[in-house]
Amino acid sequence: MRTGENGERFLGIGMSEPMELNGGEIVISDREKLVAVYPYRDADKSKVSSMTKNLLILVCGVPGIDEQLLLEAGRVALDLVPRFCGGEARLV
Repeated sequence: MRTGENGERFLGIGMSEPMELNGGEIVISDREKLVAVYPYRDADKSKVSSMTKNLLILVCGVPGIDEQLLLEAGRVALDLVPRFCGGEARLV
């Protein structure tokens, strides 16, 4: 999680064209690309599809959301993903 840079480009799920960041936006990135403009939108390249083999669920909040509610949301996701998608889930 970091602040976006002026001119950085982001293609979100469902967007036909990438948006250009102004700089200062809260973003989530890996070493190669933006994963999300937080809490606005997830990146098209990081969406889950029928070809997905592994995923990382990142649980983040915004001011006013209780931390216990976030922890419970994470636990629910760890239960539902293997139940409906198969595989195994683990907390890291």
